[in-house]
Amino acid sequence: MLSIGSFSLVTGLSITALRHYDEVGLLKPAYVDPDTGYRRYRPDQVDEARLYATLRRLQVPVDAMRAVGELGVGAVLAEHRERLRSRADSLTNLIEIVDRYMEKGLPVKTRRISQVTIVADDLTASVAFYRDAFDAAFHEEISSFQFGTYPDDDFFLLTVANPDSHPWPGGPAKFGLGVEDVDAAHERALAAGAVEIQPPVDRPWKPRSSTVQDPGGNHIDLYQG
Repeated sequence: MLSIGSFSLVTGLSITALRHYDEVGLLKPAYVDPDTGYRRYRPDQVDEARLYATLRRLQVPVDAMRAVGELGVGAVLAEHRERLRSRADSLTNLIEIVDRYMEKGLPVKTRRISQVTIVADDLTASVAFYRDAFDAAFHEEISSFQFGTYPDDDFFLLTVANPDSHPWPGGPAKFGLGVEDVDAAHERALAAGAVEIQPPVDRPWKPRSSTVQDPGGNHIDLYQG
């Protein structure tokens, strides 16, 4: 039999890794001296250990390595590929956030409203309105319109009332949105199908603002800046 040092040399697995794989039950030595604790391996364990060494270089988790005997190497690698793709997507999203922060600066964290529930009697009309008026994307899986990009300060959700997932007994809502240009945003909302409640006006106690009504009867106060 091979000592742990010799086995490490011929398999490419470090002594630390071999001890760890023994502890977690992935690759047990053929014999452990009861007096010294020295581990010994059979030559016919070399191929299995070399396989684990290759999978380790690919960052395959130990739990996935355990499944090689049951699923086969190909299936284990296919599952690991999907994990890597998901990790790559997450890293791509982080890079995009870093790029935005480099361009716009780090957001100042404040307490603010970031979600409001509204009614939409005609969901198709509401989706078209918020898309055309405010460039909002509708996500069916969360039944919400999304403004801005998470985790930026402009991120905001309008969740559509739903008897099953988002019950809302209060009827039409009234909420405010900050926009870069109230007059332009007001006209764009009217062109998208809004009803004018209050044209743009300056008031001494708040920014220039206006009010429109969306297809679901919800009132939207538009605020400058």
